[in-house]
Amino acid sequence: MRTIKSTVIAVSLVLTTLISHQMVSAAPTDVFPKGPYKATLIAEQILYPSLLGVTAGLPVADVSGVLLADGKLRAYVFAQNKGIEVWDSSDGKTFTRAGNAFGGDNGYGMPRVIKLTDGRFRMYNLSSGGISCSISSDGLNFTLENVACIGRTAFGITGNMTAPGIVKLASGGYRAYFSTVPVMGSASVAQKSYSATSPDGLTWTPDAGVRIGTGSSLDQSAEHPTAINHSDGSVTMFYFDGITHGLYYASSKDGLTFSNPTAFDLSSLSPRFRTASGNDPDIFLDKNGDMILWAGEFSPSIGGYILAVKLTQASAGGSSTTATTIATSGSGASNAKTTISCVKGKTVKKVTGTNPKCPAGYKKK
Repeated sequence: MRTIKSTVIAVSLVLTTLISHQMVSAAPTDVFPKGPYKATLIAEQILYPSLLGVTAGLPVADVSGVLLADGKLRAYVFAQNKGIEVWDSSDGKTFTRAGNAFGGDNGYGMPRVIKLTDGRFRMYNLSSGGISCSISSDGLNFTLENVACIGRTAFGITGNMTAPGIVKLASGGYRAYFSTVPVMGSASVAQKSYSATSPDGLTWTPDAGVRIGTGSSLDQSAEHPTAINHSDGSVTMFYFDGITHGLYYASSKDGLTFSNPTAFDLSSLSPRFRTASGNDPDIFLDKNGDMILWAGEFSPSIGGYILAVKLTQASAGGSSTTATTIATSGSGASNAKTTISCVKGKTVKKVTGTNPKCPAGYKKK
């Protein structure tokens, strides 16, 4: 009887350990449910200039989220003139400063952080050479490993590159998804998303071709993507289209060829949000296994700030935050359908089309 009881206790401890590891992994090995998705609001603003000591009107942007072993959420976010700030939260709404990744503004923007299987943290950033990588044992203090882990010249890119969204490959190793970056102050130009693979997260080999953008099967502008894995090996990429000004997601069976781009309008969740809400998205699992999306918004009076929503699977009929799948062709954005919100008093109507306009008496939200 004592032997059976001891065995049960041992099995229980093993299971508890496995479950705890799964709950705190927050790594490229995480598996997410497939879409379509709907969103519910967590908070309009979780990180914003006045909280971080940034001058109003300037950006707090490019957030990356990680689930810590104690169940807290950690945010790595670019703050103008401060660099990569690190803030923690117990509830996903209220955040407390934990530190600064590089001790100040050292030129490393657009953070993306992953938790490694050995408990360390690796950060990828926009850098002078393309995408840099840095390592940390505590998730607070990072040491540069390579200023060009993923070099831009290998892709024929002359401008900047976004930090990547990274997934674990079933065959081992990782795949990173990233894009070119719009030039501030210039006219809107379609951006391309690319990918690369690595056995260890340090040495990367470019995948041939373009994932989304001119020259690929999905001719759409796609900037600053993040990617999530599914149990069948397929991948969903979330990205921002700077031409139609909206957040989208598209799917791929092999992680290379993407299709079925779907507009993801967050504007119905808050009067603050526009159809253009959701740039620079990042998606991760919290301690309850819920899908959390953090992304950017901007207000001239506030500056850049970070919003938070929870994602769940939607029915085939969709929801107010999941718009119609758009059609694309060789002409790209010219055939893309977008959804706008139109307001008349307290009444809100949504209009979808290639060039949607508000009905008479309504104003675009």
